[in-house]
Amino acid sequence: MSKRDEYVAKMKQQLDEANKQVGELEKRFHQASDDVKARYQENLVEMRQRRLEIEKKLEEMRAAGEQRWKALKGQIEYTWKAFQDSVSYFKSHFK
Repeated sequence: MSKRDEYVAKMKQQLDEANKQVGELEKRFHQASDDVKARYQENLVEMRQRRLEIEKKLEEMRAAGEQRWKALKGQIEYTWKAFQDSVSYFKSHFK
């Protein structure tokens, strides 16, 4: 298995785990009052968008050549950090 394949597999595993957490947060969000939903709807949308960005970049990485996947790795790591920050922020309001 190449380093790229190992990296993609590792990120996919982390993303799958994060998706489970997001699913739980979304359940709590949908059970919240309308006022709370209105305040945090934007955060939920942002979190979903970042998750989709990561998934798209992982797909690009799978098909990329050696040089391209290294560039994508930096982009994924930046987006992953932003995604984690979004999840943490959202989680802090829906414990």
